[in-house]
Amino acid sequence: MNRPLLARHLLAVSIASVSLAAGPALAESQYGSGTGTITAQARVNLSVTVPKLILLRVGATNAAIDTVTWTSTLSIPGVPTTPLASANNTNVDWTGAAPTVTTTSAANTLTVYAWTNAGAGTINCSMGAWNATGGPLNANFTITTTGTLPHPGANLGACAAVSFPSNVVATGTWAYALGGTPGSWTANTYTNTITYTAQGI
Repeated sequence: MNRPLLARHLLAVSIASVSLAAGPALAESQYGSGTGTITAQARVNLSVTVPKLILLRVGATNAAIDTVTWTSTLSIPGVPTTPLASANNTNVDWTGAAPTVTTTSAANTLTVYAWTNAGAGTINCSMGAWNATGGPLNANFTITTTGTLPHPGANLGACAAVSFPSNVVATGTWAYALGGTPGSWTANTYTNTITYTAQGI
């Protein structure tokens, strides 16, 4: 064999050796020898990764944001008389006593769902800023819970984290009620947003 051919042959053998050394990792191996019972063991590690997931739904599905709306109705004593929606210079039999104010909501109950596969789940709430002053306070809004998912706080002035179990769909309804003294609120439309945050730990 001439030298160039021999050199190419040795280079090919060297590359093959490097390729084998850099190939797939070999499993653990042992051997046993001798007489009687002999053993050889090999171990394999198993690894399963499950990513954390948390889900929360309050009211409507997807990107819709529900609005719970209250409307105040005033009554002028003494007949009593409910003011017209739009009127000027209208006669009324008023006794001089302050009007009574009744606040009602057409739909104030939302269905809620939460789920997580984390070790435990929690829900908290936070209030934004009211668009105007002179109206209801956060604490005037109370929430009644049914089902397995409690509201984080008995009223919106006292939000506090509540927990729910792992790998179980927690569900229920939250019924919002408005108290306070509507007769002392300045005429306006007051708006705010509650943000509910679910967390898996």
